[in-house]
Amino acid sequence: MKPIIDQTGIQIQTFQEIYDELAGALKEIYGADINLEQSTPDGQRIGIEAKLMLDLQAALAALYNELDPDFAAGQALNRLIKLCGIRRKPAARSSVDVTITAQYNLTLPINYTVQDINGKNWVTASEYTLTQGINAVTMHSEEWGNIDAGANTINKPVTVILGVQSVTNPEPAIPGANEETDQQLRLRRNRSLENAAYSSTGSLYAKLYNISGVTKLKIYENSADIYNDTLSLNPHSLWIIIEGGDISDIGEIIAKNKTAGTGLKGGMTATFTENIYKPDGTMFYMVHTMSFDRPVLTQLYIRVIIKRKLINYPVDTEAIKESIERENDFDIAENAVVTSLYAAIYKAGNTFIASELQISRDGVNWSGEFIEAGAWERFVVSYENIEITEII
Repeated sequence: MKPIIDQTGIQIQTFQEIYDELAGALKEIYGADINLEQSTPDGQRIGIEAKLMLDLQAALAALYNELDPDFAAGQALNRLIKLCGIRRKPAARSSVDVTITAQYNLTLPINYTVQDINGKNWVTASEYTLTQGINAVTMHSEEWGNIDAGANTINKPVTVILGVQSVTNPEPAIPGANEETDQQLRLRRNRSLENAAYSSTGSLYAKLYNISGVTKLKIYENSADIYNDTLSLNPHSLWIIIEGGDISDIGEIIAKNKTAGTGLKGGMTATFTENIYKPDGTMFYMVHTMSFDRPVLTQLYIRVIIKRKLINYPVDTEAIKESIERENDFDIAENAVVTSLYAAIYKAGNTFIASELQISRDGVNWSGEFIEAGAWERFVVSYENIEITEII
């Protein structure tokens, strides 16, 4: 077979095909009795040339595949997604929504800092205009990576602003994320191709997911004329549940992309001020108040029995726990299924047999089958909530 590029794609030769082709050419020149054993100079020369030709063809195939975003990787994929108006999400800091009580209207500057009980600093990434009363503000960990903060632990202002009466975080911080992988980026690119004229909800999904720091997203739509009892969602309404991302950025994207008259559900609110020019050149302001929700994070408790295959061969239970934690990144409203958890266990080794795996949302009531997630619930797997009983 010859290497070809046609309407069906690219095909390259194997090493043996290249070797045989070169050997045949030499035999035509010098005769069929030429000695091409590997121990001879001619035989070694053919091997070297065949390897060089294979490397060239492989490089050409790699270049060809990198023109397709479904196959491209690394920097090649980064270049292609620019054509879609998106970029790879870098590693993200942990984020948290805090409530700030203001005595009067005031402005928080960029890098307004509050400290948690562990001495970690949390800062604002943008300027916030606060009104008298309670305000919701998104803050980010000063350090990059997975910085934990429990509910009501971020409450020590470092930056002194007159009028700020109190600061706290009603919910735990959302963990930071590693840089977006090629697979995750390919999936998000495909979602970004949604066109607003084709699907307004799909377009809104893509644009919200492109906000820096957003790690999980779920959008429910009730396009019917009647109330949705299952979701507690009014007719012609959207329920947006989003993890990560700055509140002000989320509010702006929703305001600019939801269709007029569409209702919104959610306990979180964000305002976006739109500047509108009249025909005479004067300007007025329209304030849009958008609603959405953050997911409810539920710790998933896991217990399993591990039996050694060989009595004298110990099992690394710590590695099993780490694998379970690492491999289980649940989406919003994704059910926890026992059978799918076994795969994570066996990624830690094959010197044992796992059995009687059970899961629980409270550590008291256990299931050996599955646990159904609520519409805005996301299961979280933590190392400390995994119990392994090893038997010999």
